Amino acid sequence: STIWSLYLKETEKEDKELANSLQVGVDELLIFVYSILLQAGLFGAILTAFLIESRKDLQVDPLREILQALQNPLAVTTSQPFQVSKSSLVVNYLWFTSLGLTLFSALCAVLAREWLAKYIPVSPGSRSSDACQRLLRFNRAQQWRLESVVTGIPLLIQLALFLFSAGLVLFTWNNSVALGVLMLCLTIFGFVL
Repeated sequence: STIWSLYLKETEKEDKELANSLQVGVDELLIFVYSILLQAGLFGAILTAFLIESRKDLQVDPLREILQALQNPLAVTTSQPFQVSKSSLVVNYLWFTSLGLTLFSALCAVLAREWLAKYIPVSPGSRSSDACQRLLRFNRAQQWRLESVVTGIPLLIQLALFLFSAGLVLFTWNNSVALGVLMLCLTIFGFVL
C-alpha cells in the first residue's frame, strides 16, 4: 500500500501539469468556438449568416421567374435550365467546409475538456486499484494522442478561417473586382501577421 501511495504521489504532479497545460488551451479555444455551453460561437454565427445568403445562388429564385412572367405576360417563355455558376459552387464549398471544420473543432474541444476533467481525480487515492486507474488514463491519453489532438484544434480553426477568407475574396471579387482585390490584400495581410 505504501508503494502505491508513493507512486500516485509522484505521478500526481506530472498528471496535473499535463492536464493544466491542455486545459488552458482548451478553455481559450472554447471561448472562441462556443460562446455559452455548446452554442454557436461568433465565427460560426458569422459564417452561417454568409452561408444563408450565398446558398440562394445554388437554386432557382421563384420570385424572379414570377416577376419576369408578370412583366412580359405575352412573351413566349423560353425557359432555360438553371445553371449554378462555378464561383457560387466554389464559394459555398469553401464556406460549408469552413463551417464543418469549425463544428468539428468545437466537438473535439468539448470532448477534450470533458476528458481532462476526468483525468485528474478529486482525491488521489493510495490503493493499487487507484494506481491502475491512473496508469489506464495515462495510457489512453498516450494512445489517443490527446496532447496532439488538443494542440491541433487551433490549426483546424485557422484552416476554417482561411477557407472562409478565400470564399469571401471570391464572393466579393464576383461583385466588384476592386472590393475583391481589397479583400485579397486584407486576407494576405491577416495571414502574414
